[in-house]
Amino acid sequence: MRMPKAGKASGFTLVELMVTLAVATVLVIAATPSFVDFMDKARLRGVADNAVDFINKARAESVKQNRNVNIAFGGSASAWCIGANTPDESSISPGDVIPAVAACDCNASAASCLVAGQQSTLDVAATNGVTIDAVPASFTFDSRLGTVSPLGTTVTKFSSPRGKFDLQLTVTPLGQVGLCVPSSSKRAFPEFTSC
Repeated sequence: MRMPKAGKASGFTLVELMVTLAVATVLVIAATPSFVDFMDKARLRGVADNAVDFINKARAESVKQNRNVNIAFGGSASAWCIGANTPDESSISPGDVIPAVAACDCNASAASCLVAGQQSTLDVAATNGVTIDAVPASFTFDSRLGTVSPLGTTVTKFSSPRGKFDLQLTVTPLGQVGLCVPSSSKRAFPEFTSC
């Protein structure tokens, strides 16, 4: 009587398993910096897009409500916010002149920033660690034309949480809001024009 041959055991040897783990470790270590850069750029892009959307919505409300809307940045470079405000019409009578719009302080009291009766702020909690180079002066959107008053260009630079990437926000005298890439971050955002 013949004994059946024992089949070759299937599976991995310890050496094969160790080589596989070593290769996987090298790949993870190599991919980590690019993943961190990707997240850094994504946070910067998200916050900068939110700021552009916020300012564009305030401009649209200005024209829609036929009321001037003031945009004010507040806080500091690392803990900043943006607030929008319309004139306080609670104490005027019909036929009275609408008062001038004042800048609100979104850093001290977000409730003071009101557009069409609704709180209107982009606060520090939504900035995800993105910083700005300087807190720009407030400006007002004219309700008839959507232009900026005082006439001038408002510029601020957003920097990613690790400080490696930058995007510049520009509001033109005609009220157009856009993002561009400073020369220091040219390769990071090829979809934007350079400043």
